[in-house]
Amino acid sequence: MGKKTVLILTFISYAQMHAARTLWSYMQKYLTIDDYNKNKMGQAYLTFLLTYGIGMNTIGPMCCKNSLKHSIGISCMAVGMLFAILGILQEFQLLTFPLVIVLMAINGLIQSACYPACVNVLGNWFKNHKVGLMMGLWSGCVNAGDIYGLIIGDVVIQRLEMPVYWGFYFMSCCLILVSVATLSFLQSEPRNQIQGMNESESAPLILKQKNKNLNILSAWMVPGVAIYAVGYACLKGTFYGFLDWLPFYFQQKGEKLENHSSYISQMFDVGCYVGGIFLGYLGDKYKRRACYFVPSLLLAMCSMLVIRFWLDLVVWPYYLCILAIGIFQGGPYNNISGVISIELTKQFENDKAAISTVSSLIESTGTLTAAMFQVIIPRIGDEHLFTFLCLITLLAELVCCVLLFRELKSKKRSK
Repeated sequence: MGKKTVLILTFISYAQMHAARTLWSYMQKYLTIDDYNKNKMGQAYLTFLLTYGIGMNTIGPMCCKNSLKHSIGISCMAVGMLFAILGILQEFQLLTFPLVIVLMAINGLIQSACYPACVNVLGNWFKNHKVGLMMGLWSGCVNAGDIYGLIIGDVVIQRLEMPVYWGFYFMSCCLILVSVATLSFLQSEPRNQIQGMNESESAPLILKQKNKNLNILSAWMVPGVAIYAVGYACLKGTFYGFLDWLPFYFQQKGEKLENHSSYISQMFDVGCYVGGIFLGYLGDKYKRRACYFVPSLLLAMCSMLVIRFWLDLVVWPYYLCILAIGIFQGGPYNNISGVISIELTKQFENDKAAISTVSSLIESTGTLTAAMFQVIIPRIGDEHLFTFLCLITLLAELVCCVLLFRELKSKKRSK
């Protein structure tokens, strides 16, 4: 098996997971549940993100100490079955708000096994490769999945005018097919690396012990992990703020913008993909990352303020501004979520679960923060969405400034 096959299989697997999340976000407003308002939608988002964050700290690292391939494949299979159950309950008018909460809690726990396993597999295959460019390309699976999920929802509801449950059934079939492909063809690590693990048994005992003891708590002590986790928490919160609430923002702006809401929202994901690749490439080439995060986030905040205070009901400026936000905010977001996890754990070469442990910690911190925002955003009102997300981005900017000062200091020492 080659690197391209690994990249494609993990890309499709996690893209399908994100497509399921986005489809659920899109379909929620069409569910036949009594009094299912925006506050209850926020509670459903909160439940999913809380259990997802908790699972990242428990289930994710535990699964990655076993078979990475099975963690990814079984996770996709289980989520596919869960969406089939959602479709059945919706078709026969049996879906209630308590059932939604229970299913979203299970969904969060199941999905928590997929992301750290994918990052760990990529770390095994691409450790000595251009990790920034590679993870920039791979991190686009999140944005590709979001766009794919929105397209499915739009086609099922708006174009074909089919019942909601057909969207759930279609997503279920896709997830199960991806699961079968992953379990059949994915190889967790190169064969020469497996042989190298056996030969490394003669490595110093102190190093082995240090690597063996890396867990969620000790991972906080790895240099750079805590500060990156805080920065990523702010970026993850804003990412899910856009992902889950941007369509609602445009739907409140009148029919003209409402008709374009799903397409304008897709520009955010397109921008995230472009920004992730571009910043990943720059980081690989110049061996610096924080120095690009700071100006990028500043430009993202400027774009948010333009939307908040200057744009009216003309459609095309929204496409450009949302695309700009995606590029300048998605670049740091995609790089911290994958590239940084791999680079911070290069010192733990003998610990197969080190990458998944650090990525789980960073991802769970961001997810729990995003869960908190799902309660706050419905209460602040749609008109203040961009103001709130701009302030959170400012916090991420301050964290990246600290990282920039550290980079400059290390550069001076190296000279």
